[in-house]
Amino acid sequence: MDPRVAYRLIHDELMLDGNSRQNVATFVTTFVDEEADRLFAETADKNMIDKDEYPQTAEIEGRATTPVEELLDLSFLPPDRVTDSLHAYQLAKRGNSLRVMAEAVRWGNRGARINTISPGIIITPLARDELTGPRGAGYRRMIEVSAAGRPGTPDEVGNVAALLMGPDGGFITGSDILMDGGVTAAFWFGELAHG
Repeated sequence: MDPRVAYRLIHDELMLDGNSRQNVATFVTTFVDEEADRLFAETADKNMIDKDEYPQTAEIEGRATTPVEELLDLSFLPPDRVTDSLHAYQLAKRGNSLRVMAEAVRWGNRGARINTISPGIIITPLARDELTGPRGAGYRRMIEVSAAGRPGTPDEVGNVAALLMGPDGGFITGSDILMDGGVTAAFWFGELAHG
């Protein structure tokens, strides 16, 4: 087969999976930095299924599938390495996102969908305590410079949950829905990125 024809066939088929730059449910992949593109290109020849040949890849994958009772045994989680509650929270959120993605196939085989919602500052009693606590000024600043310019509401989280659990969200599974009013965007591309 002509290599150009083979390319076109595979390219068109892969595009059926969607465009990551337009996938708002994918964790921070709506934009791909030049360095990420370079990593993709540099590792494209790796047979990710061959765990003996590529042990680091297997370790990264293993982090998402580690049994719950063994999570604290992971090399990057001992108490002497995670000393800040905010860092622990961030690790837990990312771990939850990866766990949901890893479990989507198993739950799909059972006819179920699994997703997670990563809300930002939502006005709840806990958020009120945080806004007036030791890190309150930082939280208020995050809200101020976010795209939404305000905290979220429990009803907004509930609406997203209803979508994910209802028939209109039937195609969504293994996804982490980031709904933080643009705080993460401000960390990467806005005022919070510059201190």
